[in-house]
Amino acid sequence: MRTLFLVRHAQGSLGTDDYDRLSDTGLEQAQLLSNYLLGCFPSRPGGWTLLRGDLKRHRQTSEPIASGLSAAASQAEAEVDANLNEYRVDGLLAAAFADAGRLNIRSPGADALDNPKAYLNTFLELFPDVLAAWQENRLKCGLNGQWQAFQSRVESAADRIRQRMRDDRNVIAVTSAGVISTLVAGLLGRNLAWQRELNVALYNASVTELTLDGVDDWRLQRLNCVAHLPQGGLRTLA
Repeated sequence: MRTLFLVRHAQGSLGTDDYDRLSDTGLEQAQLLSNYLLGCFPSRPGGWTLLRGDLKRHRQTSEPIASGLSAAASQAEAEVDANLNEYRVDGLLAAAFADAGRLNIRSPGADALDNPKAYLNTFLELFPDVLAAWQENRLKCGLNGQWQAFQSRVESAADRIRQRMRDDRNVIAVTSAGVISTLVAGLLGRNLAWQRELNVALYNASVTELTLDGVDDWRLQRLNCVAHLPQGGLRTLA
């Protein structure tokens, strides 16, 4: 039996000119996450593989984990897999707000996307409906393309993870909320309504743990775990 840790990246710099860069809080979360995962290594026999998307926030989150793996003589650096990259949330929101009347989605105002920190709770409340419209091909988004293409990309990432685990490796995959929720829903046979709710609930630097026993017998051990992050300011959703 091998273990898969799906890790959401630490907090980005929302509301700045580079969201993809970890904030000071995100850097602290990434170190606490690494310390937690390092403590898991001895209790999971077998080798370890670290995968990540190629976004900056994925790289910065994975760096302290990679250092820990290197010290444990498991792996020197992360394998980069662009199939673990997130869709552009701002693109989906902009497309939905531009067609809000037809989609029956409440637009929060013209300045909302220019001030995402102030409207974060509003976006989290609206986003499951935006995702549903995209998944049902009612929402067209030039920036992201079709949901089915994203879903296929995530399935390709899942295939790579399965192969590493069948090679007797435990896997840590550093990615984003949309990818994690889609992966977990697919592996466990959950529907898209469940995926949408998980998508907006995943904390930064959270850990979702699954085990693989046999060919495709996936078992959920922990979902959206943040026990390694102190309550308060280090438990963030964006």
